[in-house]
Amino acid sequence: MTWTPTKYVAKDYSALKGLQAISDDQVTVHLALYNGYVNRSNKLNETVAAMLADGKSGTAEYQELKRRAGWEHNGVLLHEFYFDNLAPGGRGTGKESAFGEAISRQFGDFDTWKADLLGTAKAPGVGWAVTYFDPSRKQFDNYWIDRHDVGHPAGGRPILVLDLWEHAWSVYLKPTERAKYLDDFFANVDWETVASRL
Repeated sequence: MTWTPTKYVAKDYSALKGLQAISDDQVTVHLALYNGYVNRSNKLNETVAAMLADGKSGTAEYQELKRRAGWEHNGVLLHEFYFDNLAPGGRGTGKESAFGEAISRQFGDFDTWKADLLGTAKAPGVGWAVTYFDPSRKQFDNYWIDRHDVGHPAGGRPILVLDLWEHAWSVYLKPTERAKYLDDFFANVDWETVASRL
């Protein structure tokens, strides 16, 4: 029996035009990178399926593709979480949202959570800052993820995802202007989408 992997279909993010401060050119470049992850993930899955059908699952080439699969897969999903939690000028309010209420119960207030996330986001290097919900402890945690496929807490549910690779701001800002980008990101957060992930 031959396995036919389900293809990723790139989402339409044309609604992201007009973000506050983050230029349309920046979004265009970032979406091209996202589409690259979609295409590579589909190609990788097709290649692996063909190799499996040909009895090549024990080869080093097959194993390296399987090792690479998590990078490409999470490259698609993390970008989708990121783009989905953005809207031009933002939507809703963080503090008064269901997310804001939940986060305040744990951290004492919304601003303490945000300070923890920003402290995480300012770590040197490239990667992601992600607020996860851990269902086993019923707790939110902010994590630094420096590779798409390494460092994610098992079972954690991404609630707010912040791309901290320089490609997220290097078209409209200097690579050293991460702090400005963080302000711009928060000016565009779709808090209704964030709350829907609870």
